Amino acid sequence: MSRAPDEWLRWQPVWDAYFVLVSAAGLGGVLLTGGPGPARRAGAAALLVVLVAAHLALGRRLIRTGRGTRQALLYQVGVVLVFAAAVGLTTSSALVLFALCAPAFMTTGPVAGTLAVLAMNLVWLGVALAGDTFPGSGGLPAVVGTTVAALSVVLGVWVSQIIRQSTERAVLIRELEAARAELGRVSYEAGRAAEREQVADVIHDTLAQGLSSTIMLLQAAGSALEADPARARHYLEVAEATSRDNLADARALITARPLPEATSASLVDGLRREVDRLRDVHGIDATLQVDGAPDPADTALNVDLLRHAQEALSNVRKHAAAGRVEVVLATDAGGVRLEVHDDGGGFAADTATAGHGLPLMRRRLRQAGGELEVDSAPGEGTSLRIRVPA
Repeated sequence: MSRAPDEWLRWQPVWDAYFVLVSAAGLGGVLLTGGPGPARRAGAAALLVVLVAAHLALGRRLIRTGRGTRQALLYQVGVVLVFAAAVGLTTSSALVLFALCAPAFMTTGPVAGTLAVLAMNLVWLGVALAGDTFPGSGGLPAVVGTTVAALSVVLGVWVSQIIRQSTERAVLIRELEAARAELGRVSYEAGRAAEREQVADVIHDTLAQGLSSTIMLLQAAGSALEADPARARHYLEVAEATSRDNLADARALITARPLPEATSASLVDGLRREVDRLRDVHGIDATLQVDGAPDPADTALNVDLLRHAQEALSNVRKHAAAGRVEVVLATDAGGVRLEVHDDGGGFAADTATAGHGLPLMRRRLRQAGGELEVDSAPGEGTSLRIRVPA
């Protein structure tokens, strides 16, 4: 929705109507009252028409977009001079002051506006005092004119304050709108980044792990094809099963359904399947030890723990060159404990943050209120311990 530069400018049409009405009254007073001759009254009337035309053609635009500029100051000086000339022709022209005071402050601001209003009041007061009378007043004392001048200044300062406050509010509103737009953009980008990170995590846990296993199974089948066809056939069968599971994971991701492990398979069954695969396919002496309840009650926790175990066993298979692996799942009143121990080559502690797997595990465990401990050293194997509260 479009917004005016300042909220107070919504009332500018009212000010314009007031200006025209007061100027019309002043013009009628100049033409219909007595006093100077017709020529002087006609000249004053023409000057008042110039003031009205100048306001409608230029003054309104300066109020909206040129307040306080050099052009506005020059315009206001011209208004004062034309008004002084009109009053010099006939003091009846002073009535238009009620229309000229507010625009003086609107175009030039409080300081220059005050000076312009005082100048116009002094002009007509000086002309009136020279004749010791006020137009249509019947000889009211000069104090009336002074009071009118003071009230004009007070009114102008008040109008200027309204304009200033309205301008400040308009600036604040624009800043708030800009901040809200920026916040919306940042939130959108953060949401996209979080979504990309979530998709990357899921792909790493499912598709990448499955494809890696399939490749290694096919390599093993190729190596055993001539020497042991039966074993090669077994590797191919396992590779086919792994590929089917991977395809099911991919379809679940596409249709946004829960992954297969989150619906039916238990944690113990999933761990046993991973341990059997490690032993049968890769020839690693892998065992599973279960202490306490067979499965945590939280299905989502089961899925997370299975993903962590898959990541740990994948690291063992790819990097550890281990001959023996022990997986321990224990549940008690304090929570769930998952441990993976291998006798492989190990690694230096300062490399534990490299790659995608371990940082992903730590991040997920922090979100679940759990903790991860990794003990390893070159040549001494690796122990990975995960604890999640119940």
